[in-house]
Amino acid sequence: MSPTEGCATKGMSLLTLNERETTTKRSKPRKRDIGRIRVKGFSIDLPRDDVESALRKHFSSCGEITDVCVHVLTDNLLSDRGFIYFLGGQGTVDKAMQLSGTDVGGWNVIVEPYPFLENADWDPVAFVQGYDTGLGKTEIKRMLFNHFSSCGQIMDIEFHNSTIGVASVYLYGEGAEDKVLDLDGSYMGGCKILVKHIITNGIYTVHPRRRHYGWPRNFADKHENLSQVMIPATPNMVLIVICFSVCSL
Repeated sequence: MSPTEGCATKGMSLLTLNERETTTKRSKPRKRDIGRIRVKGFSIDLPRDDVESALRKHFSSCGEITDVCVHVLTDNLLSDRGFIYFLGGQGTVDKAMQLSGTDVGGWNVIVEPYPFLENADWDPVAFVQGYDTGLGKTEIKRMLFNHFSSCGQIMDIEFHNSTIGVASVYLYGEGAEDKVLDLDGSYMGGCKILVKHIITNGIYTVHPRRRHYGWPRNFADKHENLSQVMIPATPNMVLIVICFSVCSL
């Protein structure tokens, strides 16, 4: 059996397992695909649901909204700022900025860009499938190292404890997320591999809530970038989970 035939056979044999494991998973957007803004101007004694609903309606023309968030603080009043997330990247932010100063049902909204940290896409997690599981671990590691070395510095490659069919590749480097995902559909050792991004600690489309709820007002006012305070930067490493069927920061 040729290497290419081995890839096809083994990929097909693991397809059902892979699909079952990833039924609820989906690839997450890249940093460049997400736009987000910070909004101010509403009265802090308004009901949160009313403010969030009004903001969602007002900015719906800017692009697909994935989240609108306004925090409630310990005094049971709103924080004086809210956050809106879009799919569509910088273009959605540009459209939203044009609405700054416009009326939102009795109050004028102030819009500010709210970009992610520059290194927020340095540590994605992805699942990859499709290469030949008939090769030995040493050979597979060599191939993975050579194939993904263009994405950044490879720190380690590990196999899942129960099967050679799943491996973890750890990298470090600027823009590693985009570089890794650009390998989706590429060929490694004659086999076409699939790369799915599932998790990036610094990139998200829904604003963090649980850790913010109930903060004192003076703390929230002092720390304007709430998400960066409550979600400390993780080591700038990229985790790629390599599997030989379908898998996905």
